[in-house]
Formats: sequence, structure tokens, C-alpha cells
Amino acid sequence: MKTSKTNSGFLYFLEKIVRSHPLLYFVVRYFIRYTNIFEEDANGVAFLNLNKKVNIIDVGASDGIASKFFNRKLKINKIICFEPNKSYVKILKKLNIKNLIVKAYGISQFNKYYKIFFPRYKFFSKNLDLITYTHYSKQALLDQINLDFKFRKNISIVKEKIYLRKIKKIKIKIDLIKIDVNGHELYVVKGLSKIIKRDRPALIIETCDDIKIIENYLKKYGFKKYLFLNGYNKFDKIKKNYPLNTYFLQKNHLKLNVI
Repeated sequence: MKTSKTNSGFLYFLEKIVRSHPLLYFVVRYFIRYTNIFEEDANGVAFLNLNKKVNIIDVGASDGIASKFFNRKLKINKIICFEPNKSYVKILKKLNIKNLIVKAYGISQFNKYYKIFFPRYKFFSKNLDLITYTHYSKQALLDQINLDFKFRKNISIVKEKIYLRKIKKIKIKIDLIKIDVNGHELYVVKGLSKIIKRDRPALIIETCDDIKIIENYLKKYGFKKYLFLNGYNKFDKIKKNYPLNTYFLQKNHLKLNVI
């Protein structure tokens, strides 16, 4: 289930206001696309021990907000974006990022068509699709809408069919994988298992209901879980509560910035 993207003080309060009304959320999310704003703990990618030029897989690339962030923070060789939503694919193809490759499908452990659901807000004669709320479970989506939006009138649920596939081979060595797919994270990890086993990339995964299962799955490849402390620019081992994004890293990914 999608959670709040910020977790402290004024920003948390501001986000609660923005998410209270679907029209306000749509407008703010639209303009964020043209800014440098992204999740605070994602700054950890700049403190990883990676190649001088990195190859990245961005799963659930959305409108490219993460890929643009990585492009600012890291020296990029290639970014491969996997995004099954047609509206987002159009946006991704227009991004001014060198060596960005867009794949118009998602990733899973099987090649299969899936149903996804997202809210649509009717504003007079306009249909505004809140695609960032896309979910594989209709009930989970409804629960999130009820949790976030105080004003729910004129919201309907749209169903769309998308294609997901297992990735058997990518020619280049992958250094970093980011996964944010609203509840499908475990299946993405399994769909990328050959790449993960071969390349042992750093992974940044949005914390989800299956995060402990993912942790156990990745242990066999030598990964351990970490959080990034943004104010200290350091990684720390996760002892109890999971952060917004969980880093799964090998020893060689860490510099001397671990508490």
C-alpha cells in the first residue's frame, strides 16, 4: 500500500494537505514533474560504492521522477525504465535524459497480463487520472483513497490491462535497481532474479507488505537490509522499523558511511 512520501515535520503536514483533495494532488503532482523534488532517503544512492558510470533499472518508472533524480546524482551510462502504464510511457519517452531506454511493460515472475486499478477524478468535463495511485488490488486502492482523501466525491475507479514479463537476460551489467510498484515488489524481485544473481546490484525497494519476504529471498544472494539517514549521510542497519525505502546491499556497495 502506498504510504506518505515524506516523514517529518512541515513536509509531512504539507503533504497531508495536498493529498486531502484529488484536484489539489493532481495539480501539485503535475508540477513536481518539473522540479528536483524526490524522496529524501533516495539520496543514499550518491553514497554507494558503484562504478564511475552506472547502469540502472528503474521498475515502476512512473513519470520519470526517480530516473531524473538518478541522472542528477550519478554519472549514468544507461537507465532502463520499465513502465506498463501507457500515459507514463508517453511522458518517459519525452524526457531529456541521455541513454534512457523505455520498456512499455512491467516486470513479474511470469509473462502475464494483469489488471491494475487507478482513481479518476471528474472535474467538470475533464477526467483527471491519478496514476500515481495505481494498484494491483482494487480493495487496497479504495482503502488508500479513504485514508488520504477527505474529499472523495467524483472519484471513480478505472481498470486497465497491462503486460508484465520475466526478465531473463540484459546484456549490460546492472549496478542499481530501484523498485516502486505498489504491492508487486516481491514478484519484480523474482522476475529479476537472474540479473540479481549475476550482477549483485544495489537495490532500493519501496517498503511494502512483503518486505520481510523480500529480505529472506535476497539473503541467499548475500544482501543485507539498510536504511539511509539523510541528515547524517550514512547508512545504518535496520533493527526494527522499516523506512520508506529499504536498501538491500552487499559489502562492496558500502563505503565507510555505515553507523
